[in-house]
Amino acid sequence: MTTATLTRASAQRRDFGALSGVLYVLFFVASLVIAGALGPSGAVTPYSSDAEVQAYRLKDPAALEDFLRILGLFQGLSALALLAFVPWLTAFVRRHGGQARAGAVRALATVAGALLLLSASTSWVLAQVGSKAELSTYRAISDLSFITGAGPAIAALGLAIFLVAATGRASRALPVWVAWGGMVVGVASVLSMSSLVTQGGSVFIPVGRFLGFVWFAVVSVLLYGRAQRAQQANG
Repeated sequence: MTTATLTRASAQRRDFGALSGVLYVLFFVASLVIAGALGPSGAVTPYSSDAEVQAYRLKDPAALEDFLRILGLFQGLSALALLAFVPWLTAFVRRHGGQARAGAVRALATVAGALLLLSASTSWVLAQVGSKAELSTYRAISDLSFITGAGPAIAALGLAIFLVAATGRASRALPVWVAWGGMVVGVASVLSMSSLVTQGGSVFIPVGRFLGFVWFAVVSVLLYGRAQRAQQANG
């Protein structure tokens, strides 16, 4: 095998890293679908009453523990995939928008990935304590899991998305609809922080998260395609 062949193979493996953005989406969606199929019916939030939380966790403790473990596993993998995609977003912004903006994107997306990983970890802890813990302890861990994986993580990632999209729009390095779509997602994601002070703000959590999934998948595929074309152009 020649040096040129080894170099091309290495470049191809590196280019596949651009698809980590797609993996971030797929792992998170898998966490909702698979864990949702295993867990007890219904759901609770930090705004639910003590009685509602207690009834939910005692409905089917074994199913709840399975749900939380699977949720933690797949959302942990999703967080790691997001962190793996951060260098691709950073490189894109550095190329088209400058070093300072690239540094902001790297910091914000890394914080979002770290918060999501913390949320996944606390889901696993919840599975361990299950119905055995005091309600106050269970609620504290559950609220920590919710808050780290919701408003702050989505808002931090939304700011990163906004900066990437604005850079792509200004430099025309992204299709117009992708650039404007990313800016809309970014604004909705930042508004999800309002869920910290009012239950009504929770509506922005799924808006920012799921529209963000579509945006991430599109940008991930675009960056992968460009990397492949650049490799072919360089022979």
